[in-house]
Amino acid sequence: MWPNSAKKNSEGYIEAQFRQQFRPAHLLNFHALWEMQFLDIHKISFPETGQSLIDRFELDGLGAFYIKRQLDRSVRTWRRPFGEPTFAQELRNIRLCEQYHIPTLEPVYYGERQMEPGPAAILIVRALDGYQSLQDILAKWYGLERHIRESILLTTGKALGRIHGAGLSHRRLQADDIIIDLTQIPQWRLASPQYIAPAKSRDLLLELQGFLASISVVGETELDFLLKAYIETCPQWTDVGALKQALFPSRQAS
Repeated sequence: MWPNSAKKNSEGYIEAQFRQQFRPAHLLNFHALWEMQFLDIHKISFPETGQSLIDRFELDGLGAFYIKRQLDRSVRTWRRPFGEPTFAQELRNIRLCEQYHIPTLEPVYYGERQMEPGPAAILIVRALDGYQSLQDILAKWYGLERHIRESILLTTGKALGRIHGAGLSHRRLQADDIIIDLTQIPQWRLASPQYIAPAKSRDLLLELQGFLASISVVGETELDFLLKAYIETCPQWTDVGALKQALFPSRQAS
């Protein structure tokens, strides 16, 4: 399924702290990474736009990682108007998140090659074991103790405020895009940085409205915990009442 003839190499990326550990495992070679075989392969197909494989592997002393390989799946950007692998855009957005202190995925390797069918790319990120998506947490919401629910909402509010306070939008932010370590609250991360981009204030408000709709299981009283935490990290808003009026104008009018 995966061709092994590369016509052209490109610069690779690997975190300095992992370079020495990856070398003995022969994981600094794009071809070797491309050819890695796994028992359970998670294949994601994109009609007419290529395909991707996502697999998990572990290295002694280093923990677990996810290797994401894609073939002939690209997007046009102003940096590369003829197209670049979507993983290149994802890595760039991870770096953008780091610039604004938004915790997200931890990349350890990136590389590109030109294959016969089209561009190929590999992105390896550290596995974030212990984290759960807010969507999964909400599925058992009323089985959690009250103080834990409040801590989760405070964490979520600060997460959204951190993103929006930086003038960034996720463009499709939902409950499954925020992941939280329930054993170390308030540890959180943005699970899908590939959608991050600068946005206008109006867009941020609409995004917040959409996110709140995705956590409808949370009652209005509890929602105040999230909104109070949100304005602590998003300087555009200083009053919860004004924010709620902007978010729910019809509710306020009634």
